[in-house]
Amino acid sequence: MAPERRIDVEQLADRLAERVANERTEGAYQDDLSDIGLDVPPPSEYPASGVAARFDLGAASPRVRFRPELGFSSKPVIGPGITLVKRFYLRLLFHVFDDLARQTDAALARMESALAVEIASRERLEVEVRELQSRLDRAERERSPG
Repeated sequence: MAPERRIDVEQLADRLAERVANERTEGAYQDDLSDIGLDVPPPSEYPASGVAARFDLGAASPRVRFRPELGFSSKPVIGPGITLVKRFYLRLLFHVFDDLARQTDAALARMESALAVEIASRERLEVEVRELQSRLDRAERERSPG
């Protein structure tokens, strides 16, 4: 068994910060957008209610989520401007889109649960139909002269 390697997180962060500073002085990272942050509201702001409360919506990871980190442009000259405009609109609409993604994820979870119940019910009914069919066939064989 290989020995367990420990990573010094502070040293790693210092080395990464130093590398970024060096690359920035060499001309990389010109359009620094790191100060633009989007706060994700805590899940407690969206409590399950009504029908949603009866289903297990506490999945480990959401199926649908809003990803504002993809709001950028990599075009050579006008990319930074486009990125700033996109980030501006994402800041304005963040809570709306995040809420929509959460509602969609909850609806998918409810639909999957209902579908699982329907599948289990159909399988149970198919077994019952087969049992009834075999009983009927047996009764017909006993009644028929042969």
